[in-house]
Amino acid sequence: MSENAVQLLETICLLNGKMDLLPLHQERVNHARRKLFGIKKQLNLRTYLAQQVLPATGYHKIRIVYDQGIQSFSCTPYSPRKVSTLRIVELEPFNYRFKYANRSELDKAFTYRDGCDDILMSWNSYLTDTYYGNIALHDGHKWWTPAHPLLKGVRRASLCRQEQLHPTLIRVPDLKYFKELRIINAMIPLADSVPISMDQIFLPGAALV
Repeated sequence: MSENAVQLLETICLLNGKMDLLPLHQERVNHARRKLFGIKKQLNLRTYLAQQVLPATGYHKIRIVYDQGIQSFSCTPYSPRKVSTLRIVELEPFNYRFKYANRSELDKAFTYRDGCDDILMSWNSYLTDTYYGNIALHDGHKWWTPAHPLLKGVRRASLCRQEQLHPTLIRVPDLKYFKELRIINAMIPLADSVPISMDQIFLPGAALV
């Protein structure tokens, strides 16, 4: 696919009329348009969203598809998906360092969840992300996150900058050193993410308990 055919995606949390992490979304859009399309002029999300009719109450997901300009916009009610089990899936390398609208490689990996709610992806045994977001692992003292996820999400970036989340290399065998895992993304803060215990993370082919 040529760079001219690439479309990207931003998912922004709108909670009771307030947009969460908008400066980080703006930063990511600026970076992607500069790197992929050579465009330095800012595509101002705040200005664009101020022109839209947005709900003043409730929990909503704003979805923007863009390339050189904004191609589509939607704002829909959001309810977090329940994830209590994860299947480890070893990936063949692919590029998802930008938040592409085309998620076909992720969709393919998701088909290997084998009865679990989501997948926990790894490359050469090093953990990356789940289908739905980045991961945070707690060892009883600190929160850690894989140093090299497929996509460095805005929630992860915010927590790392605040030193609430610490990047490090984490291999599949290292899971035994942690007490819980939480999935984080633009829509789900760390504090609101449902904990997943280590015994609910399954190796490929392992039977669900």
